[in-house]
Amino acid sequence: MPISPLEILQKQFAPARRAGYEPAEVHAFLDAVRESLEASLRENLKLRELLLERDREVAGLRAESGDIKEALVLARRLAVDMELNAKREADLVVGEARLEAEQLLAAARDEERVLQEHLIRLRTSRIHHVAQMRAFLGAQGRILDELERE
Repeated sequence: MPISPLEILQKQFAPARRAGYEPAEVHAFLDAVRESLEASLRENLKLRELLLERDREVAGLRAESGDIKEALVLARRLAVDMELNAKREADLVVGEARLEAEQLLAAARDEERVLQEHLIRLRTSRIHHVAQMRAFLGAQGRILDELERE
């Protein structure tokens, strides 16, 4: 059972029947013990308060650490989600570009077909006109030949 400084101060001793210790020395020693005990108790109290403060700081740091870990986990998830979204968007852009390229190629093929048909018509028309001109020139040549013979 611990003894308090007040108990040391209030402690009364029964007078000795025989020769005992010098009462002034006993009181001086008890005062020194009391003061030493009071200093130890004050230091103990300060250390306990410091320990409580440090425990609160540790608890706060643990809470912050948990918050930081949670933020890191969320950041990782966000990064993964962003990467997946970027891949999806890239796939979508590539798909749209392929579709547009196919449409452009189809339009170019259609235009080429139309131009080829037009070219065939022009060649056919040329052949027809050349044949008509030959026939006309042949007829004119024959007329000239007849006129010369006359």
